Amino acid sequence: MARVRRIMLYLLILPVLLFCCGFLLPPQYDATFMGELKPKTERLDQTQGRRIILVGGSALAFGVDTEAMQKSLQSFQVVNFGLYAALGTTVMLDLSLPALQEGDIVILIPEQQSQALSGFFSAEILWQGIDGAYDLLFRLPPEKQKAMLAAFPNFAGTKLRYFLTGKPMPEGVYARSSFNEYGDVDTALCDRNRMPGGVDEGTPISFRKEMLSEEFAEAVRTYVKKAEKKGAAVWFAACPMNRLAVENEEEMDNFYSLLTERMDISIAGNPHESILPAGWFYDTNFHLNHAGREVYTRILLEAILAIQGDRRAHAMEEPPMPLPAETEESAGNDADAACFLYEVRNGRVYLNGLTEAGRQQKALTVPTHVAGLPAVGIMKDTFKDSVSLEECTIQSNIRFIAEGAFAGCRNLAVIHLNLQRPSDCSVSPSLLIETEAVLEVPSGRKKDYAADYFWSPLAERIRETE
Repeated sequence: MARVRRIMLYLLILPVLLFCCGFLLPPQYDATFMGELKPKTERLDQTQGRRIILVGGSALAFGVDTEAMQKSLQSFQVVNFGLYAALGTTVMLDLSLPALQEGDIVILIPEQQSQALSGFFSAEILWQGIDGAYDLLFRLPPEKQKAMLAAFPNFAGTKLRYFLTGKPMPEGVYARSSFNEYGDVDTALCDRNRMPGGVDEGTPISFRKEMLSEEFAEAVRTYVKKAEKKGAAVWFAACPMNRLAVENEEEMDNFYSLLTERMDISIAGNPHESILPAGWFYDTNFHLNHAGREVYTRILLEAILAIQGDRRAHAMEEPPMPLPAETEESAGNDADAACFLYEVRNGRVYLNGLTEAGRQQKALTVPTHVAGLPAVGIMKDTFKDSVSLEECTIQSNIRFIAEGAFAGCRNLAVIHLNLQRPSDCSVSPSLLIETEAVLEVPSGRKKDYAADYFWSPLAERIRETE
């Protein structure tokens, strides 16, 4: 009987404890990239007058010089409401809708990727963004509020741990401190293209019709109708896209015709102009460097002016294209190099499969070099359905891991990550799909990974080396 009472007491106390940890402790994510969500929402709510509101993901955070655009659009205030595609585009629609007012022009600019063009949203990441701004929960529709409730216990527990051990304090471009007063990332920190070969081969850009989900189209149609009732107009524009990553530009016009039809929305500008040379990009196929931001800002500005009937070409001196960064070569353990299939592009190795011998191994270490050339990336399906694989080690040379690289590895228990700086390697949020694996990171680095732009969607599966 006493045991039953203790259990009942625990069940009564636990919700109170979670509530206190989640809502009463001071914010713990305010220094992270997601810490910018609250200031962005406040800026949107408080900006007065006629407004151009840019809604999307991090391609906007890196891609727009809001101050320069506002100087050219003298009769409008420009609001950059783009932050992070892994939040989900529909969340940015939900959060922006209550702030719309008569005369607003909303330009929807999601990344050209299936996740951003779907109904996906991450409750775990959104909790980080609204930490300390819980009134934003009431802007969400009921189904998203339910998902937030389900994710709350983990958020509260993690927040308590950070409160006791110290909150995440990232540095560099993926920190809250990198944003300026307009909500733009300070791309002076992004001086040149740092991707191997100038492109993230793990995130190809496609215009297949399957990229646009009906759930997303319905969400946009609903948003457009509600915006119009408020007296606002909504347009769609293409985000900046790395030309080297584009698979099928010839299908672009058909894709945008389909998008216009299914979402009942008009296209601002010429989407082809947003496909830019690799030299304008930084660390993903959607993030521009400092010079590239100037180029895309001009493209977007001309599209917005055309909406208002001004179709003149507006002269802007094109900045010099930065030289690409030199790829740092790493030395390490190459004992398993013969277990991998690969392709070579511009003197760099991209791993894309396993040999028959490799598929029999229980443990594999991703090599730093193959055939004397540096290995820089792990492509889609590289380890797919390798049922013998139980552990894998990824060394510091790898700069990207594509979506689905480990799909179907049902016996994979752990991926050892030797990267000291998590931002050195871009990764898909679905890295661990169809696996039960955890990510083991160097001692003392879990907090850095859990708050990192690329790795934070996987925070629940991260542990430190003991």
